[in-house]
Amino acid sequence: MRFILFLIGFVSLSVAPTFAQNSAPKCDGDITIVSVYQIKSGGTMDGFLGAVAANQAWYRTNGINDNQIVASRVIVKDDATGGTKFSDTDVLTYHVHPPNDERTPEMGDAEWKAFEKQYDANADKKAEYTTCMPRFSR
Repeated sequence: MRFILFLIGFVSLSVAPTFAQNSAPKCDGDITIVSVYQIKSGGTMDGFLGAVAANQAWYRTNGINDNQIVASRVIVKDDATGGTKFSDTDVLTYHVHPPNDERTPEMGDAEWKAFEKQYDANADKKAEYTTCMPRFSR
C-alpha cells in the first residue's frame, strides 16, 4: 500500500510542472515580465538603471541573446511648471522573451547576486505581471 501511495505521489509531482507549462494561454507576441518599482529613500534612479543594465549584461555573458530588459521612466505632471517631467520615484521594467530556468543555469552566481543587491539598494518592487506583449512593426 505504501508503494502505491509513493508511486501516485511521484507521478503527480513529475506531471505537475509539465501541466503548468502547458496551461498558459497562447501568446501571439512575446511573453514579457512587467515590473513596477518605486525608488527608495536613499536610492537613486541612476543606481536603479545601472542594475537594469547589469541584469541585461548578465544574460549576455551567460549566452542568452534573445531577450531584452529595459527600464521605462514614468512621466508625471510637474505642478511647478504645469508641464510634464520624469518621475523621480516611479519606473517600470520590461523583460521581453525571458528565458526559462533551464536556459539560465548560473542564476544565483556572484554576478547575479550583485545586480540583485543593486536593485534592492535602489528600489522596492511594487508589482510584477507576466504579459503577452504584442509584436510591433515600424
